[in-house]
Amino acid sequence: MPLPTNKNQLLSSFQAAYSKLVEEAASVPSDLERNPELEGGISPCELIAYQIGWGRLLLSWDDLETRGETVEMPAPGFKWNQLGLLAKSFYQEQNEQTLKQLLAQFEALEERMRLFIESNSEDTLFGIGKRHWAGQKWSLAKWIQVNTVAPYGSARAKLRKWKKSNPSFHRTCAKSRAVR
Repeated sequence: MPLPTNKNQLLSSFQAAYSKLVEEAASVPSDLERNPELEGGISPCELIAYQIGWGRLLLSWDDLETRGETVEMPAPGFKWNQLGLLAKSFYQEQNEQTLKQLLAQFEALEERMRLFIESNSEDTLFGIGKRHWAGQKWSLAKWIQVNTVAPYGSARAKLRKWKKSNPSFHRTCAKSRAVR
């Protein structure tokens, strides 16, 4: 997916990717939400917990820098070569939440991310070196793209693939339709 070139494009691509993922995730029956059958051996709940984790991290990097605090990337206690462990920490943090609860958290995160995008200027979003944490190679817009828009699309694709190839998903959906 190409990087947007202005704030309106960034907002539009972010909101479209978010909406499509939520629509796909919302149709997962509750009795299948913790089944670790998606690509990578994760559940639909873990898939959404991962999106929440990365979105929160991105916003925290900016919040910390804005307050003049030190930003540890990707997260305190983790190095870039430990992203698998970081993902597991996201799953563990949310392991008591239902998919419905996770989607409510995801909605709140979407609002915060949208406000973050809206509150920054085009120059801040698309210029290089505007935030120390973002480095001298990537703009904030690119960080937003690789931590939200792109993974939301990948997550939606994983859910769709799982749904198409999962007989238990089709049986559960058929039962739900029959009960109505």
